[in-house]
Amino acid sequence: MIGKFTRKINSKNRYYTLFPYRASFLKNIEVVTLVCFVLAGFLPAVLFNKSLIENGMLIAIGFNLCAIGCYYLRYFYPSALLFTISVFIVCFSILLQGEHPLYMWFATVPMLSIFLLPLKDAVVFVVLFVLGFLYVGSIYHKHSLRTLIYYFTNLGVFIYVFSVASYILKRIIEENFLNIIEVSVKDPLTGAFNRYGISDFIKDEIEKAKRYDYPISVIMLDINDFKKVNDTFGHCKGDEVLRRVSEVVMKNIRTCDKFVRWGGEEFIIVCPHVDLRKALKIAEKLRKCIEDCDCGGVRVTASFGVAEIDISKEFDEAIKRADDALYLSKRKGKNRVSAYLSSDIT
Repeated sequence: MIGKFTRKINSKNRYYTLFPYRASFLKNIEVVTLVCFVLAGFLPAVLFNKSLIENGMLIAIGFNLCAIGCYYLRYFYPSALLFTISVFIVCFSILLQGEHPLYMWFATVPMLSIFLLPLKDAVVFVVLFVLGFLYVGSIYHKHSLRTLIYYFTNLGVFIYVFSVASYILKRIIEENFLNIIEVSVKDPLTGAFNRYGISDFIKDEIEKAKRYDYPISVIMLDINDFKKVNDTFGHCKGDEVLRRVSEVVMKNIRTCDKFVRWGGEEFIIVCPHVDLRKALKIAEKLRKCIEDCDCGGVRVTASFGVAEIDISKEFDEAIKRADDALYLSKRKGKNRVSAYLSSDIT
């Protein structure tokens, strides 16, 4: 039971690690709101003798402090839940006190719920807030049905506008965030990953390979005589060749493989669950595809070096082995595939 609960929390936590700004926003809004609870909520309530708000603020401050504690323990989802509950408590203490001028606090419920929680959870919180508002209005304040309808209509429109606006703003932020990430991890010319974009994948994949005992291979390829293409046809044609070769490679590898522009006309492919023998077959297939490819009237070939990653060593060691194998392909006449073996290069 505890294990299942922990797995669910970890799954929900990924909502915040997937977009790091979510966790950062959560931390900052919790700290800022804590200050607001004290200065704009608790102290004025004590000063003007608003006991229900005063007690509500004290409880909300306690929840907020727990939320901050959960955040620093990296339990982001429980932190967001506790914080959202603290805002609920403030709103309902205002509602119970009957302080209509303070209903502006209600605007924070849809906005913070949608910004801080997964969408389904946010919708649940907003619905509960509306139902709680109706319950308090009908039972505690004993409003007539006509008054309840009036309040509900205004509150419903109010929440709908703020919810939609918050959702749209969140989508815009996250789409821009994804664009920024893509620009930072991918080569703009070829669409392949750059070195920065592959680093986390390599670390994670090697850790999984150690845990589940499966092979990973790396294929290094270099476009032969690429300098001649630039010198003969110009750099624009050279860029076209790089784009076309990249398209051919990406079309003929698996979605789980990572294609990386390593530098200039040199690329690598990281292939999880692939041993050296299978990697050689993949490299040979790619070699033939590139050889048969028409790059805007220019024909090019590529040389390949293949190595299986030793997961007990650094990834750079595998790159060096693949590079040695690539150098062997160049020495043997180019447009061929060579493998790095533990005893020798063949």
